[in-house]
Amino acid sequence: LMAGEDGPPQAGGCAMYGRLATAFFGTVLLFCGVGLQLFSAGNLYSVPLSMYCQAYSGSPDLSTTASFTALTSAAFSARQGCLALNGTARDTCCASIGGYTGLCAQPEMTSAAIKSSGMTAHQKMNLMTNILGEFFGVNSSSGYGDANAEFWCKNCPNDYRKNCPFTPLDSGGVPISDSKVCNCPGGAVSQPGQAFWSTIGDSSLASDYIQCSDKTLVYRAWIQALFPEFTLEQLDHAAGTFSGRCYQGRASVGYILAVGPGLTIVAGILCVLSLHRALANTPLPVAGFEIAMIAVALELVSFWPLSFTGATRLISRYTFCAGYGYPVVLNATFSSSRTGPRAAPVFYNGSPCYDLNSEGANTPNPF
Repeated sequence: LMAGEDGPPQAGGCAMYGRLATAFFGTVLLFCGVGLQLFSAGNLYSVPLSMYCQAYSGSPDLSTTASFTALTSAAFSARQGCLALNGTARDTCCASIGGYTGLCAQPEMTSAAIKSSGMTAHQKMNLMTNILGEFFGVNSSSGYGDANAEFWCKNCPNDYRKNCPFTPLDSGGVPISDSKVCNCPGGAVSQPGQAFWSTIGDSSLASDYIQCSDKTLVYRAWIQALFPEFTLEQLDHAAGTFSGRCYQGRASVGYILAVGPGLTIVAGILCVLSLHRALANTPLPVAGFEIAMIAVALELVSFWPLSFTGATRLISRYTFCAGYGYPVVLNATFSSSRTGPRAAPVFYNGSPCYDLNSEGANTPNPF
């Protein structure tokens, strides 16, 4: 304490500098926390798509324009072969490639009819969605954001896959009779040593946690494969529309996550200003404290229930399976030794295993 000339002792220099140092370091910590919270809001549910493909197919490669071109060529080849038949023969053939809701959708649109009809881009997009939508898990031309791994990933697991219209060939070029086995046009089927994991059937839920930038990259490749005549501006417009739709789907939660940091910044500014002697006896300190309490409440309300609990919806679909064998866990031990398709381990109730891969190794799912 330092004695004043005309009054009682006043606070000395050490106490003043200590208060300022505390305020400074507190402000640094405040803005570090605000920055991290804003970062979490801007990158909500952002798992790289390569991790999803690694878990699904044993390979991180994403679908490309070339792979989509090969896939659509294989689809039209199989479609044309069936539509060239008549009567029961056509029905039987179409049933093997997804029926009239699969590759034989809109049977009146043969290859010749498509070339001569002068279809618009919108009509062609709807046609391709009708043909491959069941395989991709897409219901409409605007629903590719919820597509399954068959759309996002270039390569495929050597496993039984649903709604697959592509019959593989054996080493002699003869189609394999088991229709549940699926070929991988444009990509490659995983080989022994390429471990993959079982994934949930709800593709839209899994897609919610994938980076919008990665999804946009694959969607752009899809559009470029369907419309090679598109200019760079048209491709950018299609990709931008898809990207905006993806971010808008997360905007409500991202907004709530960003409200807390916004109020925290206001509270920090008011508290720092109130350190000045001229403003110490104004309502600023009380206002800053009250806004800070609201910001803390919003942080707790927004971060835990919306961000953490949201991810729990996906995580809860998986089961820890290590240490269990048949019949509790299916495909747990013999999968890696099979010469044919190697099914990924699943729990007895159908839940995918989080910690067992197709090679039988106790390794966590990377996605």
